[in-house]
Amino acid sequence: MNPNRKWIALGYLFFAVVLWVLTDKFLTTVMGWAGILDYNFEIPSERFTLTTLIGLLVAAGVGVWAWRHPTLSTLSNEVAVELRKVTWPTAAETRAATIVVIVTVFIMSIFLGLFDMLWSKLLNLLYPSMHST
Repeated sequence: MNPNRKWIALGYLFFAVVLWVLTDKFLTTVMGWAGILDYNFEIPSERFTLTTLIGLLVAAGVGVWAWRHPTLSTLSNEVAVELRKVTWPTAAETRAATIVVIVTVFIMSIFLGLFDMLWSKLLNLLYPSMHST
């Protein structure tokens, strides 16, 4: 048995749940635009409506199709195998890299702010009539 199968299944399940929520929201929005939101009746409760059911059916269908599709299955397994080879950074390495990014962004924001101020003053000298007071 494939040792990555449970992680691949969880990935497809996550994809299906996200698709379910997005389909429900999309259909609710389209029904609102079309002015037919009254037909989005509540099935067992107000939290589970017709669009929720349609989204669930679409997500289940797409999820099962993706799970059974041979090309997607092979690709998913290859991705899982490659992810097992990844060496993740330690907490200290992550902290150091984060500090480098924050300092770099701070320095670049100062540099770009000064450049913008200089450029603005230069353009105001070259085109004084465009300067509004």
